[in-house]
Amino acid sequence: MTGVAVPATAVDAAVADLVADPSGGLYASTYETGRLVALVPWLAGHDRRVAHLLDTQHPDGSWDGPGGFALVPTLSAVEALLSLGRADVDAAVRRGLGALDRLLAAADRDGLAGTLIPFLIVPALVADINARLGRERLAQPAGADTAALAALRDGGWRNPVSAFYLEIVGPAAAGSPDVPRADGVVGCSAAATAAWLGPVEPAPGGPGAGSARFLAAAQAILGGPVAGLTSMTFFERAWAHRALSWAGVPAERTAALLAGLPADPGAGDVPAAPGFAPDSESSALLLLAAADRDGAIAEPAGLWAYDRGTHFLTTVPVGAPSVITNARVLEALDRYRRQGPADADRYADAVGRLTRHLLDQQAPDGSWQDRWHVSPHYATTSCALALHAAGVAGPVARAADWTRAAQRPDGSWGRWTGTAEETAYALMLLMSVPGDPEPVARGLAFLRGADPTDPHPPLWVGKDLYAPVNLVRAAVLAVLAKGEGRP
Repeated sequence: MTGVAVPATAVDAAVADLVADPSGGLYASTYETGRLVALVPWLAGHDRRVAHLLDTQHPDGSWDGPGGFALVPTLSAVEALLSLGRADVDAAVRRGLGALDRLLAAADRDGLAGTLIPFLIVPALVADINARLGRERLAQPAGADTAALAALRDGGWRNPVSAFYLEIVGPAAAGSPDVPRADGVVGCSAAATAAWLGPVEPAPGGPGAGSARFLAAAQAILGGPVAGLTSMTFFERAWAHRALSWAGVPAERTAALLAGLPADPGAGDVPAAPGFAPDSESSALLLLAAADRDGAIAEPAGLWAYDRGTHFLTTVPVGAPSVITNARVLEALDRYRRQGPADADRYADAVGRLTRHLLDQQAPDGSWQDRWHVSPHYATTSCALALHAAGVAGPVARAADWTRAAQRPDGSWGRWTGTAEETAYALMLLMSVPGDPEPVARGLAFLRGADPTDPHPPLWVGKDLYAPVNLVRAAVLAVLAKGEGRP
């Protein structure tokens, strides 16, 4: 059956929502909600946040998941409930402590799940729970770095990256003028903002009033609980613009996505959203999105600040490389190189180095995995399309072969179960390179039959897992628009 046309109103509504809602449509985060319960009990919505924690506890005593991904949310929820000092939550705390015994034992055996800085967050929350209980009830897992946590709390938090997880620093950072704030928001995190404010409600008109107003507004969005990020608006609007441009959506219908974004992404100082530390991936994405609109890419001179020889950093001084970040940077540098600048040789050298880095990180089966997303389909499509744009053939073909082989019987793709999001990523790759059309047809049939109102499982990596709903919606609509007229 030939695919029906995607209504223009659906794309236009998605664009409008991406512009109007900088919070990204994210769901409630157990981790962040728990931190608000413990850190700012004076904030409006406190009782609703407590009720949310109690209502979302699993029968086995844990929160969220799957598997080891439940550890950080469960630690946060248990510590938050202990902070209440109330008998009516004792049963939930006991079940939570039992779940933590199992999760910490699994972390000893398998390592900490790959969310952001679990080696700091886990020991911080374990220590806080033990302090609440007045005894060493929980043991630190093998992957915890208590020395690094001590260094962070002893002044190491005074750098822009640490603002995102200020809640694990302790009282030293509360009210500190050294903490950067954007319109009252610390690190694009409700928990970090709460940590800066502290346990006493600020006076109206005082230095913390703007942050208190932000938290009041943030908790009102979801009726008490809060999301894992306050915003990723620069990143997601550039990302969505690229996806919809790839699909052939006319430029006039996507122009609003780039309106009001940082005007000079070539400087390399673009954050994912106001309040984040600048990063190379967001800078590269904005450069590429503007190039899709304008037909030429601006000089990406600022990206050189992230160059570390074999790869580019995501943020400075964070040193762990990301293949997704390096794929974005590769595409930006190569696109500029192809315009024939005077220093094209310098760009050609970097393109070669980044290509080698990505090829070195490709798994034997043809896939890639990255620390910003738990699904290999997101990383594989990101890396393969960047290499495809750079003229690399063989490794891209292996990535496409792996993707076709990973398709589920119902036509979907997914790490744990078939999802619309991962199916969209797989189709972005398979619709961009030559190959058997049958998996594409089956994948499009799955997407056309999916309920657009179904919740998206959290697959993106923050302090816990999250789902950027508006971005995922744009990805699915882009693939459906690209697939119009295909069987």
